[in-house]
Amino acid sequence: MTSAIQAALLGAVLVAAVSAAVEPSDPLVQLEKGAVRGTTTQSDSGRTVFAFKGVPYARPPVGKYRFKDPKPTKPWQGVWDATQFPPKCMQFDRYPVSAVVGEEDCLYLNVFTPRLPAAGAPLLDVLVWIHGGGFMFGGSSDWGPEFLLDKDVVLVTINYRVGPLGFLSTQDEVVPGNMGLKDQSAALRWIQGNIAAFGGNPNSVTLFGLSAGGASVHYHYLSPLSAGAFHRGWSLSGAALCPWTQQEEAAAKAVRLAGLLGCPTDGVTSRDLVACLRHRPARAIAAAVPAFQDEAEIPFSPFAPVAEPAGTMGAFVDRPPIDVLRQGLANDVPWIVGITTEEGLFNAAEFLGAGQSHKLQRLDQDWLRLAPLLLDYNDTAGTEAQRDAVSRAIREHYIGQRPLSAATNEFVAMVGDRIFNAGVEQAAREQSQANSQPVYVYLYGYRGENSLSGAISKPKDTSDWGVSHGDDAAYLFRWECLPTGGNPQELEVRKQLISILTTFARTGVPSGLPGSPGWAPLDPASQDLYILRMDKNAELIFDKVPELGQTAFWNSLPISENAPDLVSARDEL
Repeated sequence: MTSAIQAALLGAVLVAAVSAAVEPSDPLVQLEKGAVRGTTTQSDSGRTVFAFKGVPYARPPVGKYRFKDPKPTKPWQGVWDATQFPPKCMQFDRYPVSAVVGEEDCLYLNVFTPRLPAAGAPLLDVLVWIHGGGFMFGGSSDWGPEFLLDKDVVLVTINYRVGPLGFLSTQDEVVPGNMGLKDQSAALRWIQGNIAAFGGNPNSVTLFGLSAGGASVHYHYLSPLSAGAFHRGWSLSGAALCPWTQQEEAAAKAVRLAGLLGCPTDGVTSRDLVACLRHRPARAIAAAVPAFQDEAEIPFSPFAPVAEPAGTMGAFVDRPPIDVLRQGLANDVPWIVGITTEEGLFNAAEFLGAGQSHKLQRLDQDWLRLAPLLLDYNDTAGTEAQRDAVSRAIREHYIGQRPLSAATNEFVAMVGDRIFNAGVEQAAREQSQANSQPVYVYLYGYRGENSLSGAISKPKDTSDWGVSHGDDAAYLFRWECLPTGGNPQELEVRKQLISILTTFARTGVPSGLPGSPGWAPLDPASQDLYILRMDKNAELIFDKVPELGQTAFWNSLPISENAPDLVSARDEL
C-alpha cells in the first residue's frame, strides 16, 4: 500500500471520529491540505452518491499568477465548503448566447463517489473527465454524474483555464504557454495524493474527454508532466494531431491581444507586454476573443496548445505532437479513440442552421479567404498562392462546381474529415506504432432523438445530416443541452457505452454488454483499421475499414502541422 493511500485512509478514520455527529448528507473528508465537507445526491437509479464540489486543486491563478503555471494550494483552517459547483474559468462563451462568463479564480474540481473508505472495502477505479470546448470555453459543472455513478467508480470532473487566459503564449520563457494543460496535470497530481480519501484508487486512473477534452487526454500521453499519473485514456472525437489542437502564430496573437487592450506593443519586450496584460481585467481579456474569429466563429480555437521552446523548465510539451510520437516519447498506456459518423455536423451547423444561409453564401463567394479559416490551414499551407491552390483542391475534391447549398452532405463530410477524422486516424496509427500498449478505435453511428448539432442550428432539424460531434458523450453524462434516455433504445446505448468505459477502466480491455462482439486493437503492421462500430440501429459490429475519413487525400496536401520537417517549433515576437 502506497504512503498516499495509507495517509488518506488514516485521515478518513480520523475524520469519521471527529464527525460522528454529522448527518450522512454532510460527508466530511480529510485531505492533504485540510478537511472538506460535501453533500449527497442520487444516481440515475436512486443510489446515494457523495458529492464534493468545488474542491481546490491549485492556487487561484490571479494577479501575479496570471499566465503562470499552476501552484499547489496552501493548507486551510477549518472545513472547506464543497457543496456548490465552482464557477467556470473566465471565458467568452458562444452558447447559448455570446457573453463573458466565469471567474479567473477557477481551479477547482468535483469528486463523486458511491462510498467513502471503509475497513476491508476495496478502492474504486477513478474516472477523470476533461471537458471540451475547443480550449476556448466549457466547465466541469456541465456534466452530471448520475449515469456513471450507478457503477462502482469514483468520478472526478475538473476545471482548467481556457482561451487566452489558459493558452496565451509569447513563445519564450516569459509565457511558454499551455497553462490549461498544466492545470490538468496539476489536477492529476492532486488526484494521486488525495483520491484515496474519497474511496478512489490512485493506481487505477482513467482519463476521458470530449473534443478538446479528448485532445487533452491524448496530450497527456505526450507529456512528461503526466507520466505515471494515469493508467488508461479514452478520447472522444479529439486527438493531438487534429489541426485545431495546435496553435500557430502564438507570439503574434499575444502582441495583438495586448494592443487590443491598450498595452504598448512597439519596441517592448515580451516581459513588459505580459506585465501590462496582468494589469488588465480578466473579463476584458476574455471579451477580446471575437477579435480573433470571423463572424461565423472561425477559426474555432484561436488559442490552443503550443510546442514550448526547447529547454523550457516544466514544459508540458516542447516539440510538436508528431515528433513526440515518432521519437518514442509517449506515455505507454492503453488508449481508446474514436469519432462519430458525421463529426463535421457540429461545426457545419453554424452555416446550415435556421437563418444562417447568408453565412453559407458568404463562404461560397469568399471561399479562398474563408476556407483556410474554417478548415484550419490558414497558417500551415505556405504562401498565399499555395494556400489558394490547397483551397481549390479541397473544393474540387468534395464539392466540385456545385454551390455549397446543393452539397450540404459533402460539406459536412469535408469539415469532419479535416477537423477531426484525419487527425484522429493519424494519431491512432502513430501511437499504435510507437507504443506497446493497445490502441482501440471506434466509429459511433447512432443518432437518438436529440443531437448536439440541433443546439446550434435551432430550430432547424439536422437529422438528415447524421450523427454529430458530441452526440455519444450525452450517453455517459446527464448533459442539459443534450438530453438522452427517452426510449428503450437510447437506454440500451447508454448501458453499452458505460459498460465499455467501466470495463476499460477496470481491466484496460474495453468490453460491451454480454453478447457484444470482441474488440481487437489496431494492428500497427496493417494498412486497414480494425474498429468497433455502432450502427444507426445501435448494433455493435467489429469491422475493418481502409480509413476514417479520406485521410489519404488530406495527407496528400502540402499542409504542414503534422509533418515534422516542416513544423517550426518556435515563432518570435
